[in-house]
Amino acid sequence: MLTHYGSPVTLPTGFVVARERARPLAPEERRAAILDAVIPLLKEQGRTVSTRQMAEAAGIAEGTLFRAFGDKESLIAAAIERYFDPEPFRNRLRGIDPDDPTEDKVRQFVSTFLERFQGVVGFMSAMAIEPPQPPNGEDVRNSAWYGLIDQIFRPGELAVSKETFAFFVRLVAFGNAIPAFTGPHAFTTDELSDLILRGVLPVPPRTNPPRTKG
Repeated sequence: MLTHYGSPVTLPTGFVVARERARPLAPEERRAAILDAVIPLLKEQGRTVSTRQMAEAAGIAEGTLFRAFGDKESLIAAAIERYFDPEPFRNRLRGIDPDDPTEDKVRQFVSTFLERFQGVVGFMSAMAIEPPQPPNGEDVRNSAWYGLIDQIFRPGELAVSKETFAFFVRLVAFGNAIPAFTGPHAFTTDELSDLILRGVLPVPPRTNPPRTKG
């Protein structure tokens, strides 16, 4: 029996309630869903995580895991590739509204870089991955993320060039992701943003202009 606004409704004899089955995931969608469920485990346990734990995290049978990826090492390789995909990082930068106040945009920019580097460094440490060597002669100004700065900040909105701003944020965000550099104090987004926005000198007290006799 069904109810309508709390009142029972009697259905005709022979009436069948059809329930629509959930659309099965396409193979690539299923693989992506499995990887998204497995990556947090890899960040916590590294390569020692078992395929049984992976399957449980993804809510599937262990056999389904092997059918999707073949073996454990292939699954781990696919997870590493997915985690290092730069497109989600770029999309977060694209999501910064150029109409937001400048200070808010700087904080969002810093936060995006901090989370990216902290995540990458932590994942590399858990998976015992050697840092890649940058290609000789690579100019970061040709990178996709660098080209997004003009979409976020208008001309003249920053007191320094976009190149100086971008390289400085990248430098401090990367340094803040290295435990040996941060020691007992890892900087928060607000701390780094305030240092970038206001420096280290105290703000001079505001003085009231002298009154003029009228």
